[in-house]
Amino acid sequence: MVIRPMQIHRHIEKKIKTDYFFIEGTIDVDSDYFIDLIKKGFEEESNNNYKTNVGGKMTSWKYLNKNINFLRILNKLIHYLDSNVDLHGYELSEAWGFCLGPNEKTKYHGHAPHMWSGVLYLNECNTPLKFEKIDKSVMPAKGKFAIFSSFLRHGTDINETDQTKFGIAFNIRYTQDYT
Repeated sequence: MVIRPMQIHRHIEKKIKTDYFFIEGTIDVDSDYFIDLIKKGFEEESNNNYKTNVGGKMTSWKYLNKNINFLRILNKLIHYLDSNVDLHGYELSEAWGFCLGPNEKTKYHGHAPHMWSGVLYLNECNTPLKFEKIDKSVMPAKGKFAIFSSFLRHGTDINETDQTKFGIAFNIRYTQDYT
C-alpha cells in the first residue's frame, strides 16, 4: 500500500458580506422592579459575577427566562420582529440581568450560535454599547433596547463615570421543526 502525502486542492480565507439586522428603540419598563430583582440574583450562589464577558455583576444565565414581566416585554419585541424581519423557528434560550459599575466594562464578544440577541437597559448611563463593525452604538437609558443578529460583536469601554448601568440581556436560539 502506497501512502500519499496530504494534498490540498483548495484553501480559501476571505471575508464575505452577510445580512444582519439591528433594531434600536424604547419600551415601557418598570426599572425599579427589575433592578431590585436583578440585585437579588447577584446574591444567589448561581450568579455569574465577574465570570463572563460582563466585567461586572451578573445573574445566572436563565435567571429571567420564566419571569412573566420580562416575557411580556420580550413578546412585544418578538411581535415587532415577526412583523418586520423574516425569521423562523426560534425560542428564548437565556435571559439574565447585569450591572456595570465605575471602572467596569463588557469585553467585545458575539452571541453565536444563537439566532438573535438583545439588551434592555433599565437606567441611564454614559457608557454606550458599541457595535464597531456596523458603526452603531446604543446609549443606555430607561427602556432603551437593541435587538440584533447574534454574530454582531459588541462591547463597552470602561465605565469612567460614577454611574452604575443596569440591564437585561437575552439570547434567542434556533428551533428545529420535525413535523
